[in-house]
Amino acid sequence: MRKVFFVFLLLASNIFAQEISGIFISPYVGARFPLEDASKKHKIGFSFGGSFEYGTSALPFIMKVEFNYTHFPQKSLINNQYENKSITGVGFGLDYLFYPLIASETILTPFISLDITYNYVERQILTYTYRFETFSTQEQKLGFAFGGGFSFFLVEFTLKYYYLIYEPYIGIDYRLRLPISISY
Repeated sequence: MRKVFFVFLLLASNIFAQEISGIFISPYVGARFPLEDASKKHKIGFSFGGSFEYGTSALPFIMKVEFNYTHFPQKSLINNQYENKSITGVGFGLDYLFYPLIASETILTPFISLDITYNYVERQILTYTYRFETFSTQEQKLGFAFGGGFSFFLVEFTLKYYYLIYEPYIGIDYRLRLPISISY
């Protein structure tokens, strides 16, 4: 009986000692809160997007490529003008996972995140002088984001500060982390 138990223990320890890695897809939705001068002009916005992620048990990092769309409506008519702002972005980032706080019934893991982003900002402007006129302006900006959150195995809640020149904002996201491929 002891030999059977020892063999079982040896096999179990080999299985858990193996390196596990995986590729994940993570769709998300969230709210965006403009800061500084943008908060005087724009309402709370929304965002949606997703990321492709790679993680391994050998390192406490998750590497990701993220795609997102953010929209900010204007608060009110200013100087006979109404402006909506949309930001489409691509980012590369790392999430650093800390040791799980709770690991018995559920896995609660805090993490911090750092992203570098390339953003396409489009403003759609509606003016009224003697008739309605619509035009848009586009610009491209580099930015970064940092923040943190909590991961509940497949679900995450994230709070991040996004910086673009003259257009910083804070984002709160609800994200699902769905495995595509896992290898042992």
